[in-house]
Amino acid sequence: MQVNVISCVTHRVSRCVALTVALCAALFGARQSEAQTPGIRFFGAIGGGVGKSGPAQSLGQDQFSGPTADVILGYALTTRGVVGIDVAGFHKNTPFGTSRTVFGTVTLLGYPFGSVLSNLFLQGGVGVGNGNFPVHTSASVVSQTSLTHPALLVALGYDVPIVCPVWITPFFQSYGTFGGHRITSFANAHESANVILYHAGLRLTYSHPGAAGQCRHRAPALTE
Repeated sequence: MQVNVISCVTHRVSRCVALTVALCAALFGARQSEAQTPGIRFFGAIGGGVGKSGPAQSLGQDQFSGPTADVILGYALTTRGVVGIDVAGFHKNTPFGTSRTVFGTVTLLGYPFGSVLSNLFLQGGVGVGNGNFPVHTSASVVSQTSLTHPALLVALGYDVPIVCPVWITPFFQSYGTFGGHRITSFANAHESANVILYHAGLRLTYSHPGAAGQCRHRAPALTE
């Protein structure tokens, strides 16, 4: 009788130990899986720089250089992919009038590389662009023109770690609208009713890099 009782107790203890080990293994696996995705999925960046903007044309006439600003708000789909909204603007008071440009795009940022290029991203987007700028219709006549058309964005940048999860990001962006008709301008400059913006600058970026405690590089790329 005593042997049966001891055997029963031993059997129950063994089952409890087995269940405990299984539970711990499951929790450990869940934590490892969770560590592979961003703990904070919000992505935000704000910055400024210098650029060149105006009507698209072969001679660069009526295009001016000046200060730019850029803001991105987004959501990290993975440790290496972000979807968001990018808004960039340009403003310059010229001798012929004010030149202003605003672009808004739905954008994707991807970090496709590994090793030392882990923090390098490529960016693309599609949206709308508006330009309000002076256009020379003759040597002495300047008219203020406002244009709005669909737009494309191509860009790249590199995140430099500061304090987790804050980065400083040098970047370059190229915006351009499409679908505009040709403008008759001075000196046969082949000017079109499209807007361009090229600018480079620095952004302050808030982004979770990936696995817990990994604040200097993105999570490993698929190629690593």
